[in-house]
Amino acid sequence: MYSTIPLTHLIPVFTLTCIILSGPSTNAALKLGTGNSSLLGGDLTDPIDAIVEKEGVNYGQALSEDEMRPLNSGWIDMKMSPVSPAGSPPHQTHPFQSWQGAPACSLFLNKPETRKWYVGFKDGGKGGPTLKAPYYLAVQLKNPARLTHFTLTTAPDMPGRDPKSWAIQGSMTGKDNEWVDIYKCDAKERTKSPLQVTPRNETTLFTSFTSDTMGGSVDPADLKKLGAKLKNDTVKKADFTVPPMACPWFRIVIYSCFNPNSNTFRDFNRPPGFSLSQLELFGTPTDFKRSR
Repeated sequence: MYSTIPLTHLIPVFTLTCIILSGPSTNAALKLGTGNSSLLGGDLTDPIDAIVEKEGVNYGQALSEDEMRPLNSGWIDMKMSPVSPAGSPPHQTHPFQSWQGAPACSLFLNKPETRKWYVGFKDGGKGGPTLKAPYYLAVQLKNPARLTHFTLTTAPDMPGRDPKSWAIQGSMTGKDNEWVDIYKCDAKERTKSPLQVTPRNETTLFTSFTSDTMGGSVDPADLKKLGAKLKNDTVKKADFTVPPMACPWFRIVIYSCFNPNSNTFRDFNRPPGFSLSQLELFGTPTDFKRSR
């Protein structure tokens, strides 16, 4: 089982676990456009936009993580769920492999127009994500950071596969049951979700700051990228509270999607499942001093 630790349980082990104060979710997050050009770039998993997929690698191959891992990545380790158990068809055996060529690592490849993480509920997806057995992709960064903002980009097709209930979490260890929410969305219906049906492949920005506090919340490089992308748009409301401690582990966890869980489907070409194209994580290091 994978679950979130209650904040009260974290306080006695402050030195071992990252304490994160989660703010209320909102559907007022800003839209940055669609496709590859909508990304901010230079996020924590690819700080200098240098990640390269290995030449000749086919994500459908049943090869090891080391053989399939992209080059120049900004992470140390990556974990995911669901994983195909030994002896079963290798739908997804690790974050860099997918029988349909849509591995979990796609979320950090900066190619939302052509790459996505897809999990079919029937084919290796265990019927769909639940609160007790969610889907997730976790990444361990080379340097711990306090998350200040992030972006999500929907897949180009099948809006029913968008996450419905989901969260961005942090951890000091990356171990099961040692994750806490930074941002959580528990949309009851599409109109309450920050991820809209159209346009597809749209990038949404979630922040811990407003336009008034942005200058003192992010580092100069991120401030420049935000200014260029936002132009005349204004961040009127923060989506979450910036964590008080820097964490080396972050993950996106999915508890449900807009299409219901199922192990059956009528249309072979449109089975129920989950998909998402991109996650960008941005943050400041432990020695970053915010202006007051």
